[in-house]
Amino acid sequence: MIDLNNISQNNWANTRISILGAGKSGIAAGALGAHIGAKIFISERNDSPGIIENIGNFKHELGGHSNSVLDADILVKSPGIPNDIPIIKECENQNIPIVSEIEFASWFTSSPILAVTGSNGKTTTVNLLHEMCISDGRTSLLGGNVGMPFSENVLWELRSDIKTSIHVLELSSFQLEHIISFSPTIAGILNISADHLDRYADINAYAAEKLKLADHIQESGWLVYNADDPILAESLMDSARSMVFSLTKNEKCHFKLNATKVFSGEPDNPDILFNFEDTKLKGFHNLQNILAAATMAHSFGISQEAIQNTIINFSPIPHRLEWVGSIHNVDYFNDSKATNIAAATAAIESFEDNLILILGGQDKGSTDFRQLIPFMENRVKSIIAYGDAGAEIKNQLNENFTVTYCEYFKDAMLTANNNSTAGDTILLSPACASFDQFSNYEERGNKFVEIFTKLELGN
Repeated sequence: MIDLNNISQNNWANTRISILGAGKSGIAAGALGAHIGAKIFISERNDSPGIIENIGNFKHELGGHSNSVLDADILVKSPGIPNDIPIIKECENQNIPIVSEIEFASWFTSSPILAVTGSNGKTTTVNLLHEMCISDGRTSLLGGNVGMPFSENVLWELRSDIKTSIHVLELSSFQLEHIISFSPTIAGILNISADHLDRYADINAYAAEKLKLADHIQESGWLVYNADDPILAESLMDSARSMVFSLTKNEKCHFKLNATKVFSGEPDNPDILFNFEDTKLKGFHNLQNILAAATMAHSFGISQEAIQNTIINFSPIPHRLEWVGSIHNVDYFNDSKATNIAAATAAIESFEDNLILILGGQDKGSTDFRQLIPFMENRVKSIIAYGDAGAEIKNQLNENFTVTYCEYFKDAMLTANNNSTAGDTILLSPACASFDQFSNYEERGNKFVEIFTKLELGN
């Protein structure tokens, strides 16, 4: 029987591990499990050729989850799988322990873990943090919800016998649902805003999964959080060993800012980290991401020189307010990663005026798109609404803005292009998931760039 309270004492030889989901994290967990000698069974409801190729020689089933899953000492659940499906309920009924892939991988590494969660900005923040570690001469492994699955990085660490790694992890709420002993050295929580309400009962249930990270830091570790976020400020104000970052509350922060720069020390004798003009990252939301990464790096002992060099040399991540180019003095920005209202708001606030905004895709749960109105006023010239949510977006916003509905994404882009004049900015910041017409937000962003390139060439 697996003892989840004393993992180091378990004998993994011939331990039966069932894995739900044959995506990247499921296959990585299987490979890690096989390496430690466990017996692996992978259950996947999909049976596409890509899944069959990925699953390789693992004992498996495709096309659904049978009771074979229950022949296990432990279940590792991939993050995309809902918690209310019958096989999960049956595992609970039979007292089979259920853990996330993040929890499972953490059992087999003793390296420091720098973990970041939040509704928006995670990917930019972890990439900054990863580069800061590298700039400081550390062996940093980027994983979790971005880069490699955590299990894959841990397996690489075991096979290479490297003892000086750092794991930098981006963690979604889904990945935090079944953590037990997972314990990062530094935990960063960026913000909480309504997201994934098609999976959670309300924002409180969603926030509870994010806030769980604050309860799991090591005794000698640090919690870093955004003091400007009202949910975090209220929930975490009494946290021991915590550091905050903020755009307004300088007195509580290691890194402070004024109208032109970020610095440490006292305002009359500042140690300048960077001037705003020195970074390629645009918008207040990216300034928060920089402060988060810098504060986490500082609390971990990364040198200020490494932090500074990374901020100055860092380029924006694709699909996150990414400037694609200009056609006839019309700028195109790809912010396909903005899949909720808060992310779209941050993007919109990064511009002054003359915005042609592309919204739409798959709604993530009865979204009130009217929340965008205060931020769009005096900034947005017109809106192109597309996809499954497009008609509802037009219905909600038509009284306040000129809204054109297009069923397909390509037509939305062409319409935006045709409606633009010199000095405009076309911004894809959809506030919706991509799954109505694309497999993920990257594919949607790549289509944006592809269509832009054809327009630029006059095709």
